Amino acid sequence: MDMQFGLPTGYADVLFERPGAEYASLAEHRRRVFALIGDFHRAVARPRGLNDAIGILQTILPCSGAYFAVVESLVNKITAAGAAPHRDQHRQILSEMQQTLDRCAAPGVKPVAADLAHALDALVMHEAAIRLRESSDIVSAR
Repeated sequence: MDMQFGLPTGYADVLFERPGAEYASLAEHRRRVFALIGDFHRAVARPRGLNDAIGILQTILPCSGAYFAVVESLVNKITAAGAAPHRDQHRQILSEMQQTLDRCAAPGVKPVAADLAHALDALVMHEAAIRLRESSDIVSAR
């Protein structure tokens, strides 16, 4: 008897990930973004660190975008409301960071420390708000 088994072609593109893989990816992206935020703030504080800060800002943008994409994917999976409100806020944060980068990295422009010092404010405030919500959820659950 010749018994062959095949998956229906409609399911061939389904990705079966390890449970929790997205959460591990989220944590890794978040760690990377926070490490870059620290590097950025140290660079801005150095007397001649503005060009380094611009380079770090160029790296933070795609890292933050990837981090936000994972967050949005998870939110879409766990809530009926979806990630639209988060996506809008994330796009605004990325846009503000890009605008600062464009101003400070334009050819012939000398970067201004005050402008760079506030380049990540929206990102940091967004993450601080998340941590505050998480900590208040833990306290209220007790």
